[in-house]
Amino acid sequence: MPEDVVISKRTKRELGRVDGNLVMEDATVKAEEPAGTIEVTGTTECRDDCTFQSSLHTSDLRGRGGDILVEGDLTVDNSIRIRRGELEVSGNLTTRKMEVDRKVEVGNDMDIESARVGGTLRVEGLSKASSVNVGGSYKASGDVEVDEIDVGGTVKVQGSTKSGRIDVGGSFSGEGSVEAGEIDVGGSVKIYSEASVKEIDVGGSVELAGGEGFGDIKVGGSLKSSKPLGFEQIRVGGSARISGGKGGSVNVGGSFHSYGDISFDDIDVGGTVDLDGNASGRSIDVGGKVRVSGGLELTEDLKVGGTAIVGGLLRAKAVRVGGKVEANKVEAVDEIRTNTLRTREGAMAQYIEIGRRGEVSGPLVAKEVMIRDRGKVEDIYAEKVTLRRDCRANNVYAARIEIESGCRIRGEVKYTDTLRLDRDVDLEVEPEKTEKLPPPPF
Repeated sequence: MPEDVVISKRTKRELGRVDGNLVMEDATVKAEEPAGTIEVTGTTECRDDCTFQSSLHTSDLRGRGGDILVEGDLTVDNSIRIRRGELEVSGNLTTRKMEVDRKVEVGNDMDIESARVGGTLRVEGLSKASSVNVGGSYKASGDVEVDEIDVGGTVKVQGSTKSGRIDVGGSFSGEGSVEAGEIDVGGSVKIYSEASVKEIDVGGSVELAGGEGFGDIKVGGSLKSSKPLGFEQIRVGGSARISGGKGGSVNVGGSFHSYGDISFDDIDVGGTVDLDGNASGRSIDVGGKVRVSGGLELTEDLKVGGTAIVGGLLRAKAVRVGGKVEANKVEAVDEIRTNTLRTREGAMAQYIEIGRRGEVSGPLVAKEVMIRDRGKVEDIYAEKVTLRRDCRANNVYAARIEIESGCRIRGEVKYTDTLRLDRDVDLEVEPEKTEKLPPPPF
C-alpha cells in the first residue's frame, strides 16, 4: 500500500521516489541524487511556503496560503491548483491544467493545455497552450503559441505570436511577428514586426509594422503602419497613417494619410485624405480635402466636399468636387462638376459644369460644357456650350453655343450649327460659322 510522506514545518529533507502523496508545510526538499528529480506518484500538497531544490514530477500539485518554488523543471501529469499563493519554476513547466490565484513565473518553457492566473504570468521561454487566462498581465520573453489568450490587463510578447484569438482589456505588444485570427483589445495594440491578422478590433490605438494578411481592422482612435499594409477593410474613428499598400475599403472619421503607393476598393473619410505616391481604386468620398502627390485613377466616382489636388493625371468615371480641383490633367468618363478647375494640360468629360464665380485654367474638352454666372474660363471645345451671365472666356469652339448677357469673349467664337447671343455680349472677334471646328488639344 502506498503511504503518504509528510514533511513537517520548517524541515529540510532529501527525497527520491514517493509512491503515494507528498504533504509539505513550510518545508524544503531536494532530490537524493545530484541534478535528480523528485518523483511523486500521487498528489503533492503544499501548505504555506514550500521549496523544491530540484525538479519535480507529480500527478497533481496543490498549494494553499503560500508560495511554491521549484528550482528545476516542474512536470504535473494532471493539474496544478494554488490558492492564495504564487508559483515560481526556474526550468520548464509542463501540465494539463493550471489555476493559480496570484502569480506564476516560468524560467524556461511552458507547455500546458489551459492556464488560469489571477494576477500575473511571466514566461521566459516558449509559451505553448490551448488557452491562457490571466487577470492582470502576461509577459512572454520567448515565442507564444496559444490558441486563446484572455487577459484583463496587458500582454507583452518579445518573441513571435501565433494565436487564434487574443482578447485583452488593456494593451497588447508584440515585438516579433504576429499571426492571429482575431485581436480584440480595449486600449492599444503595438506590433513591431510584420503581422497577419484576420480581424483587429481595438478601442484606442493600433501601431503596426505592415504585413500582407490583414482582414478587418477596426480602431476607435488612431491607426499607424510603418510599412506597406495588405488589408480587406480599415475602419478608424480618428486618424489613420499607413505606408502604402493594397487593400479593400477605408473608412475613417478624421484623416487618412498614406506614405507610398496605394491601391484600394473605396475610401470614405470625413476629414482629409493625403496620399504620397500614386493611388488607384474604385471610388473616393471625402468631406474635406484630398491630396495625391502622384496620379489618381478611379473606376467609379471622386466626391469631395472641399478641394482635390492631384500631382499627375486624375482619371475617374465622375469628378464631383464642391470647391477646387487641381491636377496635371483630368479625364472623366461621365462628368466633371466643380467650382474651380486648374490643370496644366486640360480636362475632358462628357459633361463639364463650373459653378457660379468659378475659375478654370487649362482647356475644356467635352460633349457639353456649362459655365455658371460670372465664371472665368480659357478655351472650350465641345458640341454644346452654355455661358451664363457675366462669364469670361478665351476661345469657344462648339456646334451649338449659347452666351448670355454681360459675357466677354477675348478670342474666337466658332460654331457649326447655332449661336445664340444675348444683349451686351462683348466679342473681340466676330463669330464665325464653319463646317469644321479646330481639333481639341488632346
